[in-house]
Amino acid sequence: MLTRRQFHHSLMASLAMGLASVPARAAAAPKSALFMNRLSFGVVVNAEDLSPNPMIWLEDQLALPASDPALDAARLHISYPAGRDENGNDWPATDELRPLAALAAPPENYLHCIDWQQGMDYAERSRPAGEVIAAALIRAVHAPAQLREVMTQFWHDHFNVNSQKDEFCAAFFPSYDAMLRAGAFGNFRNMLGHVARAPAMLYYLNNADSRASPANENFARELLELHTLGAATYLNDRYDDWHSVPKGSDGVALGYLDLDVYEVARAFTGWSVGDGRYISEGVDAPKTGQFHYVEAWHDPYQKRVLGIEFSPNRAPMADGDQVLDLLARHPATARFVCRKIAVRLLSDAPSDGLVADLAQVFLAASDSADQIAQVIRALVAHPEFTATPPQKMRRPFEFLAALYRATGAEVTGTEAAQQWQLMRAGWRQHEYGPPTGHPDVLTPWTGASTLNRYVDLALYAHEDWFAVASLDRAAQGGETVGAYVARWAQRFGLEDLPQVIAATGSDPATPMADYSAEEVAGLAHATIAFAALRPEFMLR
Repeated sequence: MLTRRQFHHSLMASLAMGLASVPARAAAAPKSALFMNRLSFGVVVNAEDLSPNPMIWLEDQLALPASDPALDAARLHISYPAGRDENGNDWPATDELRPLAALAAPPENYLHCIDWQQGMDYAERSRPAGEVIAAALIRAVHAPAQLREVMTQFWHDHFNVNSQKDEFCAAFFPSYDAMLRAGAFGNFRNMLGHVARAPAMLYYLNNADSRASPANENFARELLELHTLGAATYLNDRYDDWHSVPKGSDGVALGYLDLDVYEVARAFTGWSVGDGRYISEGVDAPKTGQFHYVEAWHDPYQKRVLGIEFSPNRAPMADGDQVLDLLARHPATARFVCRKIAVRLLSDAPSDGLVADLAQVFLAASDSADQIAQVIRALVAHPEFTATPPQKMRRPFEFLAALYRATGAEVTGTEAAQQWQLMRAGWRQHEYGPPTGHPDVLTPWTGASTLNRYVDLALYAHEDWFAVASLDRAAQGGETVGAYVARWAQRFGLEDLPQVIAATGSDPATPMADYSAEEVAGLAHATIAFAALRPEFMLR
């Protein structure tokens, strides 16, 4: 058999060559495979694995609620030494496995994580976010509601929050994740309202402390540029006042200026968190762990956003809610969000015609509870969905999830060791620093260093030391090397078995009984890696 180093080098060479010739090699895939690869984290080998009518499968997926049966038995290791903080508070050493209790707990249960009067290791303060990170891969591999998981990841990138920015983001990240998962197919305006009120987002983009004179602009700028209108409608280089910006038939400006950013920031002053914070002399915020409006911090005076005048002294939160109303129904938002959905589920460069069709559906369904579901249906029913050959690169997290789904491995997440391995490939699950979220096009994931990490994931993901998943690698009675390799290769839909066997450097006629347990595992891992690192698997 080849040495591990030799096999690694041969895989790296074939992977680079395969991805360099993506347009030529990405032949049109069966419709069932397109559905499973684009709308779930897994692949389908046989058409019968999917409904005879894939659209029925799609409707089943859109109807499935968010549920976590695979998480009931999950346990996440936590370990730290005894310590003492600067206030003299002590805590004992801890080394134990715990259930993922934060995922469904009310946010007030974790207010102690942000209380520095209580002594605890920082691992306890960041634990709630750590549970979401551990659960993400388990859900991606084992959740029946696959499309919901795919879209939840999409919304996490669209409304990105670095859960480990600080203990505040970490403590309230489970409720943020639950909100995005529940609303993944719902109404965009409703989701926008939940995001603007979410403690994790309020902390991440500093709006929890924003008050009049001067308002903090972080959330306002990202709301316009990343969450709704998009950078293409930033017109500050072309116009220097509101009056000159072109308007639609409804009188709303077609783009935004820095002046709009300032006004939007003023509209969201006072949008804060019930975390017990000091408000004013004798007044503290309630300890709810949820959104809390501080009227005393709000700038009540008149405002102008996208050319629309806001009267002064309005009802609580009316300014912010009107901003969200304007943005959620804006044609630029429809185009921006629909293009991103098409990029996520179809190709790096969806046609302008497709985006326009989806945007029309988005706007027509602005008041519908299933607005996003309608956009997804329209995308899947569009001729481009099945006419576009596989060309989207599986990003590292998606690659690892698809790998485990193909092999049938059981992901336990006990150590959440995948986070470190994925970070080496540039993927930081729920810890991505910039508010842009992870890149969603081919180029950032095809550098030599990143491709090497893909090879590592393919080779080592099923190793015991990797500590993420378990897999039964035993040979069946009387099985030869050829039959054993074929069994694993066929899980990936590979039929070119002589090439696979040759790549492992094995004699297909050798009885598997002649191999030690270590050699059996090595052969399984080599076969899996060769199958997983072909463009047919890496592209969807």
